[in-house]
Amino acid sequence: MGALMAPSLMAQISITAADMPVAGDTLRYSMANSVGSTISLTNTGANINWDFTTLAPIAQSVDAYKTALQVNPVYALTIATSAYGYKVADSMGGGGISLPIAVNDIYTFFSKKNNSSRFVAEAFAANISGIPTAATYSDEDEWYYFPLQYNNIDSSTFKLSYSMASIGSFMQQGSRVTHVDGWGTIKTPYFPTGVACLRVRSAVNEIDSVSFGGMSFGLPRQSVDYKWLVNGEHYPALWITTTVTGSTETITTIRYRDQYRTTTSFNEVASAPITVSVFPNPAQGGLQTIVIPDQWKQYTLEVFDLQGKQVLQKTNQNTFSTDSWSQGQYLIRVSSAQAIGYTTFVK
Repeated sequence: MGALMAPSLMAQISITAADMPVAGDTLRYSMANSVGSTISLTNTGANINWDFTTLAPIAQSVDAYKTALQVNPVYALTIATSAYGYKVADSMGGGGISLPIAVNDIYTFFSKKNNSSRFVAEAFAANISGIPTAATYSDEDEWYYFPLQYNNIDSSTFKLSYSMASIGSFMQQGSRVTHVDGWGTIKTPYFPTGVACLRVRSAVNEIDSVSFGGMSFGLPRQSVDYKWLVNGEHYPALWITTTVTGSTETITTIRYRDQYRTTTSFNEVASAPITVSVFPNPAQGGLQTIVIPDQWKQYTLEVFDLQGKQVLQKTNQNTFSTDSWSQGQYLIRVSSAQAIGYTTFVK
């Protein structure tokens, strides 16, 4: 699976605000298995023919874009009426005995700006420990500046923070560099004959600062989104996300625009709260085991110390040894395409 030079030149397209989602959209996508993927993300450039027709769905879901008022009237007190968004995750945080916070039904709200023309994430909303909570970005996260054309490069910063008395606080801040690094045609199970597209690479470098129970963690996160965008569709023809460790990128999710497929080989993505825990706690030597939802087949496990230094990263493995680690408190972050879970343990 990869990219080949097309046999003849084709016209480049331009992506504008008209190609972005709108309120009321219900956009179905399929997820493919990222484990052992042979997709080469370096195959890009001018006049490329990408062929991903062999992608096979393992799950499906729908992004339903709603206004804040439609999601929860309480959110409309904070979020602008012009904004609209979708549920980006079922849960963040969770049931670990050391983490007294549960964040469910997480929404990101977007809007189209005219000066300059751009598509931005401008607000966050979630149910935090049973309380509906909304917050607006103090520095909006610009996903795209329009028009998107081949070789365009844009950079921006973003910042979002919220806190709740007696529970804790969360702050996310970072930068995004977006490069339209390819154009051509793309074939997928949804576009079997091929359609003109632009490929957009968006690299995000952020710090998630989490405070609770008298402890504070600064958690680095580096990821890259690769999106093949086409005219007239409000969802990428293909959307691949990677995590970055040093100079290595690991594919974590593969999503593509699709239709409903009646097959017993996969299920709809579940919308259920998650529980992440670790045992033994405190660590007693030997292996630590992370308990994650049974339906999670693809996930990333990360462990951080109190200084926010990443001391471990694994993919699709829920055990690790702490024999050589220093004594102290550690934070665990487990993430999949649908949710992020946190818990802590002591060595």
